[in-house]
Amino acid sequence: QPYLQHLANLSGETVDLAMLDDDHVVYLQVVESPSRVKIAAAVGEQLPVHCTATGKAFLAFLPENQVKAILVRGMAKHTENTLIAPDDLFKDLREIRERGFALSQEEYEKDINAVAAPVLDASGCPLAVIAIVGPSFRLPHERMLVLGRSIMETAASIGREIGVAALPVILPKITTPCNNESPE
Repeated sequence: QPYLQHLANLSGETVDLAMLDDDHVVYLQVVESPSRVKIAAAVGEQLPVHCTATGKAFLAFLPENQVKAILVRGMAKHTENTLIAPDDLFKDLREIRERGFALSQEEYEKDINAVAAPVLDASGCPLAVIAIVGPSFRLPHERMLVLGRSIMETAASIGREIGVAALPVILPKITTPCNNESPE
């Protein structure tokens, strides 16, 4: 929680921690923005992986066969910015891997932007994702690029200071999302 609070103080926006659950992300912790106009996922809420910054931060670091197995279940269009062609999403996922964090610009809901980075285990598998989410007028593309680096640093700190070995104790029912076989 202190890590999320630090990012919330830094950004002035809502910060959340999520884990992957099949083809959705599930929010485990949420630190709400102090602003009157704010976006906040509820703890336990599930959102799709293909059109949220949190989900794309998971997908970008999963083995490609797992990503394909998840996407074959469908990529619903939520806004005019939602990527629904697998080739377009895979291009975005490559850019996310290179950059180290994911962006969602009104892809799931109009007027809402988010930036997210994964907490990776020693093998590079995403165990959890931290995101900053807010209204698009306060979280434009340029600001998300700056905040993305802060989220990456925080995610790395969690990995170093808490240790990825402790994450399964902290995160409920976590299993390493990466495997070499397609999920059933």
